[in-house]
Amino acid sequence: MQTIRRLLKGAMALALLASSACFAQSTTGKLIVGYPPGQSVDVVARMLAARLGPAMGRNLIVENMPGLAGSLALAALAKMPPDGSSMTLSASAAIAGNPFLYRNVRYDSLKDFEPIGLIYDAPLLLLVNGALPIRSFADLIAYAKANAGKVNYSSPGTGSVSHLAMTELIRRTGTAMTHVPYQGSAKSLTDLAAGQVQVSFDAVSAAQPFLASGKIRAIAVSSRERVPVLPSVPTVAESGLDDFDMVPWVGLLAPAGTPKALIDKASEELIKIVRSPDFSQRIVALGGRPRTSSPSEFRSFVQTEITYWSAVVKTSGAKME
Repeated sequence: MQTIRRLLKGAMALALLASSACFAQSTTGKLIVGYPPGQSVDVVARMLAARLGPAMGRNLIVENMPGLAGSLALAALAKMPPDGSSMTLSASAAIAGNPFLYRNVRYDSLKDFEPIGLIYDAPLLLLVNGALPIRSFADLIAYAKANAGKVNYSSPGTGSVSHLAMTELIRRTGTAMTHVPYQGSAKSLTDLAAGQVQVSFDAVSAAQPFLASGKIRAIAVSSRERVPVLPSVPTVAESGLDDFDMVPWVGLLAPAGTPKALIDKASEELIKIVRSPDFSQRIVALGGRPRTSSPSEFRSFVQTEITYWSAVVKTSGAKME
């Protein structure tokens, strides 16, 4: 009898252990980021995971999966189980631009994902080397025309939003500048500060250390509205190019087929988080603008953005393998 009791207790202990392990596994999820640690999207992802995970009853682990300007992460997410355990924080380039820039991204932006909601957008700064006699958008255009063929602009990479924004600016102003692509913002802005290139479009978060040193100067913003952290810097639109509004954004996505109840719950919690004062203030400090949307609103927005950026990529002539 004692032996049977010991066996029963052992079996119950094993059952409880197995149950606990299954529960722990079922409540662990991934928040995939298609960029290296330390970049602004990664910083926001870690802030979000710490809050959205508990709200969804999961321990959300941030997994960095850089490559192909964010497209590697989306291709991986498209193949993951649609059970709510995996999501991604994706920038607009990977969703709306890369399918037309790269030969084969291995996903369909509209068919392979369930949009959950917008989180923020991040206007770009039009930047010039601080030693140049350029203090306004008009000065830049005059300088570029007076030095045709001699002005170089940098970007974090061919086909990046920074590159595409500059190609559109050049097209609309009738100027001629030479593109010098880099691998990331750090080297691009370092060479801008050193005078190796003269102009660049880049994110506020990447530019802030260089602006503080005075080695580069911000002369315009790529969005229709000015950015809160640099209220004295005018927009490109108000500086002369009407309707110029080229702004990258970041949103939350899940694999296609994820149950609507899970999408709606994640969206509801995401909106609460983005609207919370400390979270939104952190976004602003990074040079972004907090944004929220319902899943259906985000889907419509993505459709519009795909139409817009596909045309921009085609006009730019940029292509990547």
